Amino acid sequence: MRVILYTEDFNEKINEPVDIILSPQYYWIKKIDIPVKSLKDAKKIAKSMFKLNDNYLYDAFELNGSFYAYAIDKNLNLNIDKKFINSIRLAQTELYNYDSFNVSKNHSIQKIEDLLFCFPKADNATDINEILPTLQLSKYKVNLFDRINIDKPLLIHIFIIFLLINISLLTNYINNKKAISKIEQEKTTLIQKKHLPKTTFQLNSIILNLQKIDTAQNRLRKNLEFITKTPLKNNEKFQKLAFNKNTFSIEIKTDKSFDKYFSKKFKVSSTLKDSIYKAFLNE
Repeated sequence: MRVILYTEDFNEKINEPVDIILSPQYYWIKKIDIPVKSLKDAKKIAKSMFKLNDNYLYDAFELNGSFYAYAIDKNLNLNIDKKFINSIRLAQTELYNYDSFNVSKNHSIQKIEDLLFCFPKADNATDINEILPTLQLSKYKVNLFDRINIDKPLLIHIFIIFLLINISLLTNYINNKKAISKIEQEKTTLIQKKHLPKTTFQLNSIILNLQKIDTAQNRLRKNLEFITKTPLKNNEKFQKLAFNKNTFSIEIKTDKSFDKYFSKKFKVSSTLKDSIYKAFLNE
């Protein structure tokens, strides 16, 4: 079965089953830097990692020993008939092993701090069409079009079971109070064993750290979006884009300076020599 990478430049007519890899243009993603013990726990906090609404599907996955949370529009509109979509996947899970590759005449995908982002087309990067034919897909799929269909008899059966469970809980209220006391004791033991926070001060410290991580990741994404919107002409193109310690290093093939554009958001240190504009960008 053919594998395709779906980007904003995709305009191919599809009339056969395909596996679709979504470009980073179609989802939000963050690396979970707080301590989580399992993928189940990562999935529980996935939604809290983003400041988005309920129109998004939130989930998480594990990759190379790290956990990642992502958000994707539930109403994502792909220019491909659903009957031809065998699976939907993320570039992050399927193309993580590649640091840089061109995906269209206008864009490339590059890895920055373990996350794949979309940039203007890069020179000397591998073409995606050389990668896809031999790509081994992962087991992770985005269940974007899955729907749960429950017929009426089954729904009645589930309701009866739910009612019986609630009656049982009400009848055994006193015993449940004892169970709660036991759980509280187990909770105390677990906190001591796992060295978990015991005070509000410690919990607030963790929350503050999470807020700092969230702010930094959002700032990085916004800065990347600003850079990728650089008003290039047809004969101008990026030759380098790197990020290290809050500084972007760029090189553009051009005969003019872009200081005026970049100074809208950054402190700029630049040179223009031999038709190459080099700049260091700091906030």
